[in-house]
Amino acid sequence: MSIEHLISYQPQMLQWRRRLLVIVMALLAAAIVVRIVVVGIVERDRWQALAEQQYRATIPISGERGTLRDRTGRVLATAVPTVSLALDPKMVRSAATIAHAVERIGITSAAELLARIAASKDRNFVWIARGIPMELAAALDTINDPGLIRLRELQRTYVLDSLAAQLLGTTDVDGRGIAGIELEYDTLLRGTTGVRSMERIGRGRLRPMLDDRTSTARPGASIELTLDADLQQIAEQELARSVSSTGAAAGIVLVLNPTTGELLACAHQPAYSHTRRNTTDALRLRAVTDMYEPGSTFKAIVAAAALAEGRAWPDRLFDGHGGTLRTTDGRAITDHEPLGWCTLTDALAHSSNIVFAELARQLGARTLYRYARDFGFGIRTEIELPGEARGVLRLPRQLDPGDLLFMGFGYGIACTPLQLACAYAALANDGTLMKPYVVRRILAANGDLIEEHVPQRIRQVIPPTVAQQVRSMLQQVVERGTGTNARIEGIPIAGKTGTAQQWVEGSYSKRDYTASFVGMVPATKPALVIVTMLDRPRSDIYGGSTAAPLFRRIVEAMMGVPSLTARYGFFHQQRSSHASDSVVVPDVRGLTCVQAQKVFDALHLRCNVIRSERCIVTFQTPAPGSLVKRQSSVTLTTAVPDTLKQLPLVGLPARNAVGFCHFLGIPVVVHGRGRVRSYRWETLGRQQRVILFTDERRCFDCIH
Repeated sequence: MSIEHLISYQPQMLQWRRRLLVIVMALLAAAIVVRIVVVGIVERDRWQALAEQQYRATIPISGERGTLRDRTGRVLATAVPTVSLALDPKMVRSAATIAHAVERIGITSAAELLARIAASKDRNFVWIARGIPMELAAALDTINDPGLIRLRELQRTYVLDSLAAQLLGTTDVDGRGIAGIELEYDTLLRGTTGVRSMERIGRGRLRPMLDDRTSTARPGASIELTLDADLQQIAEQELARSVSSTGAAAGIVLVLNPTTGELLACAHQPAYSHTRRNTTDALRLRAVTDMYEPGSTFKAIVAAAALAEGRAWPDRLFDGHGGTLRTTDGRAITDHEPLGWCTLTDALAHSSNIVFAELARQLGARTLYRYARDFGFGIRTEIELPGEARGVLRLPRQLDPGDLLFMGFGYGIACTPLQLACAYAALANDGTLMKPYVVRRILAANGDLIEEHVPQRIRQVIPPTVAQQVRSMLQQVVERGTGTNARIEGIPIAGKTGTAQQWVEGSYSKRDYTASFVGMVPATKPALVIVTMLDRPRSDIYGGSTAAPLFRRIVEAMMGVPSLTARYGFFHQQRSSHASDSVVVPDVRGLTCVQAQKVFDALHLRCNVIRSERCIVTFQTPAPGSLVKRQSSVTLTTAVPDTLKQLPLVGLPARNAVGFCHFLGIPVVVHGRGRVRSYRWETLGRQQRVILFTDERRCFDCIH
């Protein structure tokens, strides 16, 4: 190429390069503009959402769950403020530091928490722990990590812990009802869920933001129950004692007001603790979900049907066949107490299977079925509790002659304890069956009445005169029959014992029984119907030996509580009929022998006990609340205790419990006054103290 060509080519190359550069820059500028348009307009929402994830969070906020109260207004379940911890795995700096700090306050293990965090790396919100008490959460305030999120939440708290736990039910970690009243009325109790927009600030805390996505949570309604917490506590305490002493697998106590249908107490064993969260099976509401064959307690229903139909009367004679009867199909019916010719009253008092089998045959399948159905067997009571069983009541055409005979003494029929209580309540209420209920009122958060439940009559099952005859016959069961262990001097009681074999693996067991007693008090005009039931007792199989004493102790304990005496005034009326030389036995458990002796001296009672300042009264007979003559002797069991295990604090008067703790040198804090409902240990540094929970909420320290 010549020099002239080279000189002319160089400017052309430069010009072409400049044009190329301009084109490239123009394309880049166009690409940037397009990207800006795409990001700022087309994909604006997506990028804005990603940006918001870095500095804000939208948290669902549950409304404050409504309170549960007993019939006197005592709070049973409420909501308390707690701290919940969450984590943003994408922003956390030191997951190990957080995990070990949480482990130190006893919430969860560090290894488990680190594994959860590692499995949630692609998420922006992971719960660490819910419902941590405020005092424990304060230990984490020094952690300054942008990935740690602290939220204040309301957690369900059951003030008296295990009291009526199966009936009240419980909630899950998100505050949703999963059992009992909590489940049945979950929608009303939990209120309206709101949404809160939060902005992340220092140390992982969230600060509320006001925008159009924030909505207010509304508190739930409160429920007032028919339950009587004082009576419930007595029922639970005595039931636990009976289950322990008889070796029973489980037990139930129901207390019903026969004139209104109000459920006053519903105690279960094994007990369920809300603080320990023990087995789900312990939370089962056996009184309405479990069925059993009523056995001899069904004889009162057969007697009522026979009296109402004119097929029998209290003095009519029946042949007891000497205690053994063979059916046409070869099965044997036996009596534990052989009888010859006897009246219907005697047959009921001594619980003759043979007489009531004959009575069922005379009534016929259709008539017996009709009365059983009218008393509520085979029909749900429709009480406001979840999971109620219907029971088993076979149609007349399904009963062969042999089955009808066995139905006469409570076999081949199944019911829930609540159905049995309602049937006896009809006998106590002059033959009128009432619908049972456990909810009295539902109140809005501002106190306005939403709903009120009132007594509801279902039907007149038998005439009042017949009901009175049956009650008179049942009174003889307690006075001279199988129920003498339920007798209380000065208080007329009507009731019936039951001992039913359980059906196990295709046959009736010779070892497993259901022992029961259903009592009315007072017999003349019953104010209460009490069902006591023990599942598979081992010390003795008979209801008269196991369930009847439990009934008696419950009534005696009620007599010793002034608030119950005032609430159920018949106790006072019964006492007033006695001479002025009678006195109620005081509760001296937890006192020293010298202190107990001074109390008895003031009431003109005697006790044979060594006067020692180192001996504590652990048990007494007659029981506290019993009515005895002045100058009567009270037997005291004493011990030189060194731990709380030697004297159960639950049920003691608060003053006695405090004195006992001081005797052992244990610091104690008392919440309220009255009788101890529950207690727990609390550690303060190297020292432990006992927290006693009683009737009222006022708190005071009694530091030794």
